[in-house]
Amino acid sequence: MSEDLKITDKKLVGKTAIITGASRGMGRAAAILFGAHGADVVVNYQKDKEAADQVVSKIRELGGKAIAVKADVGKISELPGLIDACIKEFGKLDILYHNAAIHWVAGELEDVTEEVWDVTYNSIIKGPFFLTKLAIPHLQKSKGSILFTSTSSAGTATPADPHYMTAKNAVNALYRILAGWLAPEVRVNCVVPGFVMTDMFRHHPPQMWDALAGMVPMHRMATPMDVANAALYLVSDDASYVTGVSVEVDGGRSSAIPRRNILPALQAMKPGLGHYDKSAYGEAAIKTMDVGL
Repeated sequence: MSEDLKITDKKLVGKTAIITGASRGMGRAAAILFGAHGADVVVNYQKDKEAADQVVSKIRELGGKAIAVKADVGKISELPGLIDACIKEFGKLDILYHNAAIHWVAGELEDVTEEVWDVTYNSIIKGPFFLTKLAIPHLQKSKGSILFTSTSSAGTATPADPHYMTAKNAVNALYRILAGWLAPEVRVNCVVPGFVMTDMFRHHPPQMWDALAGMVPMHRMATPMDVANAALYLVSDDASYVTGVSVEVDGGRSSAIPRRNILPALQAMKPGLGHYDKSAYGEAAIKTMDVGL
């Protein structure tokens, strides 16, 4: 991620943001970008204080203000301290960005234990809901905004990690419910990343990265800054009339099929209606394709 940010039109001057899970990945990129755009930033982290302090230092280098606050968003008892630290340091709250999540990879259903289910739901849906409740009075006062994070995989009924996919689908419902509940004082939206180059994918070999990139029309994985730029729009005054919507930052994965993936089939077709190159598909396949023509 390039962090040599030269911002000429700062979009968040005078605003204060809490970004959960901001010590790395998409949260880190958003914290740095928001800070560069003039926001005071609460960099939330769960374990890695050193990484969070580095984000704070980077924001300060760019001329912004920031503090690091430790809190596990999956633990209700730790949430009040996150809000309190923000109000004590900056006096208000304009933006609450729910970025933190835990993705426990489970190869088989047997791997989805009660503990895995609970820690996943606590971090993705339960914690963000109760953190939102704590933030609402402050956000109503500032006419602020809330941003949730889903995933493009949630809408595909992918036969993998049911704890994670269903939790993200719960997010897809919650942000819309809250958008109607809190309007017009508070806007609520959702950013929907696809395959992003974060720690979640670093343990995969290069071939896996190439395969994932090949699944999207843009033919590359997203960078954390791709997602941060979308988040910036949704929490800025540029989106002052935007609420209850999701913005997919997935390179077209959820709404388009890469042409190169079907190019062999297209090349096998001959001009005319329903004519195919039999050498490419065979008689049985051709009869199937021609049904209904």
